[in-house]
Amino acid sequence: VDAQLHALRLELLVNDFIMRACALAMHQHPHVNSSWVQEGPKASVHIHGNVNIGMAIALPEERGGGLIVASIRDADRKGLRQISAETRHLAKKAREKGLTVEEMADTTFTVSNLGMMGVDHFTAIINPPNVAILAVGQAIRKAFVIDDEETGEPALEVGYEMTMTMSSDHRIVDGAMAAAYLGTAKGYLEAPATLLV
Repeated sequence: VDAQLHALRLELLVNDFIMRACALAMHQHPHVNSSWVQEGPKASVHIHGNVNIGMAIALPEERGGGLIVASIRDADRKGLRQISAETRHLAKKAREKGLTVEEMADTTFTVSNLGMMGVDHFTAIINPPNVAILAVGQAIRKAFVIDDEETGEPALEVGYEMTMTMSSDHRIVDGAMAAAYLGTAKGYLEAPATLLV
């Protein structure tokens, strides 16, 4: 399968950048890449060594509809092209034949992107045992007021804005931790060249 994935020549999508940014941000925020472990009255936090990003996939009505989550294993160690090839392969397989248990297992964080379906903003439900999920809306073209670098005067510039909403298990990841993680992921996405390395 790996040889087939590498052989594919694909254009990169916004979702590929999001998946890689989320994976790399885990290095600065390891608690987002963890699970709550309950054993009787005793509870603990397990921080995962691997970064396995789950990708929510909508199934067609003829396959029963609904959502499933495919696992991009060790996503922090993969480049954009490999992530792109794997996400496309898994999405196609999920919609046509179905995924194996192995292809859906061991996710440590999930991304649900409804932007490609024209949704601007939504809130996703955590996919246990993950402690967080990122809901991604579509990138909307709009005008922004910025300060002109030469004159310092306000100026209009056209760009894209995308909403990302993170739901988290507050037993481990509170609002401040979630905001810090999103800030790191946002930094990567606003400087996409950093994701090419």
